Amino acid sequence: MAIAAMWLPRVRGHLFSLMIFLTCLGAHASVNAVSRELYRGPDRGFEVTGADLVCWALMIAITLRFPGKIAWFPRNSWLLLLFFLNACLLALVTMEPLYTAFSLWKCVRIYCLYWTTVNCLRLGIHRRYAWLGFAGAALVITALALQQKYLLGIYRINGPFDHSNTVPLYANLILPVLLIWALCDKELPLRWAVVSIALCFGLLFAVLSTFSRLGMALSSASVVCALGWANLRSRSIRVRASSLVMSLLLLAGAIRAAGPIIERIRSAPEASVQARDEFNYAAQLMLGDHPFGVGLNNFSYVVTNQVQYRAHFEAMKSEEQSGVCHHIYWLTAAETGYLGLLLYLVLVVRFAGSALAGSWRRKSTEGAILFGVFLGICALQVSGFYEWAFRVTPVMQMFTISAAVAVVWSEKPLKHRVRMAAVRACGEGVPSGPGVTV
Repeated sequence: MAIAAMWLPRVRGHLFSLMIFLTCLGAHASVNAVSRELYRGPDRGFEVTGADLVCWALMIAITLRFPGKIAWFPRNSWLLLLFFLNACLLALVTMEPLYTAFSLWKCVRIYCLYWTTVNCLRLGIHRRYAWLGFAGAALVITALALQQKYLLGIYRINGPFDHSNTVPLYANLILPVLLIWALCDKELPLRWAVVSIALCFGLLFAVLSTFSRLGMALSSASVVCALGWANLRSRSIRVRASSLVMSLLLLAGAIRAAGPIIERIRSAPEASVQARDEFNYAAQLMLGDHPFGVGLNNFSYVVTNQVQYRAHFEAMKSEEQSGVCHHIYWLTAAETGYLGLLLYLVLVVRFAGSALAGSWRRKSTEGAILFGVFLGICALQVSGFYEWAFRVTPVMQMFTISAAVAVVWSEKPLKHRVRMAAVRACGEGVPSGPGVTV
């Protein structure tokens, strides 16, 4: 892959699409070395995924082919490095260093993905290839949702992931992006725009089939905001007609699904809420005793092996191996301390801010799409108050790609045009082909 990508721009583009697509396969395309599958923490081995392999091939290719044009230390790398160094220092005093090492390895892989995405886009890979990756991921989730719902009869589908609650977190990252892409990208042929909108409905169906109450609310809000933004940003007959048809279909779908949704809300088990509160309180106690953190990926181990953090458990007191805090902010604080939580929040704000600023400043198709990226990041972080699934590999990988897209496409218009002109002048820019404008 690396050899082909070095010399063929079209191969680089398709590998970029493949890298994005493979993030949706979860455990179906990954291997854990030194596996600890019975552990309940986010990371249970030295994991390698299909997306990582493609990422590393692209890293090799662009490093050897364009050593003078790549950004060796992309924006926000210093903050990412500080978070990583903080986690490394905690590994020296943590109760189970091996579990921390699992997550440190993931940090390295995630940064490789961030670095590769930033540099591939900076080197002129056309946005169409990114659309192919997002659309492929949406297609897999939709197909599995239909299979699990109607062929297997699963009440709360889990798609390609280990748990149903992961589906909304991943889907909401790409749902508003695909919708704005379909409505605002004039280079996207009409038939592919229709496909993109159909995939958005497929993602909505998948989220609905999980019966995740917060996930359904955030998906609906993302669609409404994306439609509003598209009509403000790109006023055309295509946008208005599509918005009208989608609104009618969404209304009909909401009426049809109202019964099961209401029943799900009424019958939601109280034990799940109690368990969430118990783990959150354990994280607060842990942070009070360890203001610098207990070590990345060590929350479950500490709660299991130190009685004082589970003495208040009622719903989860019979578990031999404790689970994870269902609150990404308390979990991050408990494992990496106040400093780790601060760095995490600053990074999220900077990535979301880049997407929002770029969507407002750039009057281009990329600028319009960036608002969908902003909506996806916001939906994921709101979900963090009730879920820890941000730390699941597919969700973290898709978030990383979204963050890298926000960083590159939010560059000031003049700087972006100058750089792209230089890339095209070297003959390494936008590939030609059906539906692609050179």
